[in-house]
Amino acid sequence: MTLTDTIRLSNEISQQLFSCTSEEKIEKVFHSFKISEIPDKMGLLQLCMGVKNSSSAPPNNLTPEQQYQDILLVFLEGSWRFLA
Repeated sequence: MTLTDTIRLSNEISQQLFSCTSEEKIEKVFHSFKISEIPDKMGLLQLCMGVKNSSSAPPNNLTPEQQYQDILLVFLEGSWRFLA
């Protein structure tokens, strides 16, 4: 897959995620694109929310699953849509 193809796919997934308002709908999008890895899911949700760089966040002792759940809660809360 070329870089252009990867960018197109990421954009297509982000467009579908943008309208999701439940965890079930988000997981359905991930399933339809065969996305199962937690880091990939986190990255796509952050891309959709317009997060440019999450490395400036303070360090934490959360597991990847807990980090994903935090990102998912922020996504579902939805206030990021007003900034996008």
